[in-house]
Amino acid sequence: MNDNELITALREQRGKVPMDTPVEQIISRGRAVRTRRRIPRVAGALGAAAAAALGVSVALPASHPASAQLAAWTVARQGDGSIQVTIRELRDPAGLQRTLRTDGVPASVTFTGQQNPACRGYPGGGSQNQRRHLLSSVAGAAGGRDAMVIHPSALPSGAGLQIYTLFQDYPGPRGTFQVAVGLVQASPQCTGS
Repeated sequence: MNDNELITALREQRGKVPMDTPVEQIISRGRAVRTRRRIPRVAGALGAAAAAALGVSVALPASHPASAQLAAWTVARQGDGSIQVTIRELRDPAGLQRTLRTDGVPASVTFTGQQNPACRGYPGGGSQNQRRHLLSSVAGAAGGRDAMVIHPSALPSGAGLQIYTLFQDYPGPRGTFQVAVGLVQASPQCTGS
């Protein structure tokens, strides 16, 4: 007997077998069985994804990484507690401000050529000695830009930093900018503290 003869014989027998269960019930039972068989695989995949997400969240630090690299600017905490800031493009001043504040630097950052009007100058502007210990510069930092190094421990009590850009009367190629930094009185409206 070949396959065709077997199929023909089965078709002839099909009409003789009594069927009390409706076809819809048979189909829905088959679907339910297939779904039950998939549950362990889906649960396993979800469990693995949850474990991976937990592993990543535990491995990440609470603030930002030690060196958060962005296209516009970079903030890198140094081993001595100082913070190196490199500004390559005048984008996302709010992000830079948030990052500095997260690192413990009360700061106001604007890239509009204007200072934050809510900021008030620090009384006496801080001594030249204080400013020298607070800020230093790094020539030729990453991206070909100069960088500033902030020493948060040298900030006078009640002071913060105002970082802004100068556009007017700045000699240099078109599209260049100069970053200015000043001491200001720390306040919620200016430096967030």
